[in-house]
Amino acid sequence: MAERVVIQATPRTVLGKKVAQLRRNGRLPANAYGRGIDSQAVDIDAREFARTIKSAGLRAMIQLSVEGESSPRYVILRGLARKGGTGDPIHVDFFQVDPNIPIQANVPLRLTGEAPAVRDLAGTLLPGLDVIAVRCKPLDIPDAITVDLGVLNSFDVSLTVGDIAVPGDVEVLTDPAVVIATVNAPRIRVAAQRGQHHLRPTPAAAAHARGKLRQRLGRRQPAQPHQARQQRRGDSG
Repeated sequence: MAERVVIQATPRTVLGKKVAQLRRNGRLPANAYGRGIDSQAVDIDAREFARTIKSAGLRAMIQLSVEGESSPRYVILRGLARKGGTGDPIHVDFFQVDPNIPIQANVPLRLTGEAPAVRDLAGTLLPGLDVIAVRCKPLDIPDAITVDLGVLNSFDVSLTVGDIAVPGDVEVLTDPAVVIATVNAPRIRVAAQRGQHHLRPTPAAAAHARGKLRQRLGRRQPAQPHQARQQRRGDSG
């Protein structure tokens, strides 16, 4: 299941350009909204949020406890604005979900183990996919799906989405034929196989080559002495 973390929030009445003062005081403006739910402006502790995202990740299920509300809101991170595009967070959008209604989410794949084709045959692992789409209830979203590389025992085997195991309450939406990883043969092995192919002529080609060699050697033999004398007599006559 996705890791759930708790973030404390305070209802926010400061809007527009005035939120700059909130940021200077270490507060991060945010909004919580959902399907059929009115948007609620809140602010949260900027440092707490940064620690939470660093430890739990951007896909974590968040229990947002808003001051004055009797029950927490279950939210996921829907939008994150950063200063200059890559700097510190300046605004957060939380999307509130119903814990009892399935939603679609992206879950990362965690490759484990060692491929026999890499260990024993000196191949190179070629990862092809690091995240898949799933559908399940918000509280059942896995934080990651483990994929065992042990099935990659030759260069002809591919590990696909259809090969991985997921909890029974999670539906995989990614095409099962999509390749997660393969192992590429070493370049030396491929080069050797190509060389062997060119160094094995057919019997007919070998016989033809031997015949051409005999012809070349026959043309290069020097004339015999008696043949040379007969040739000089013919020239003098």
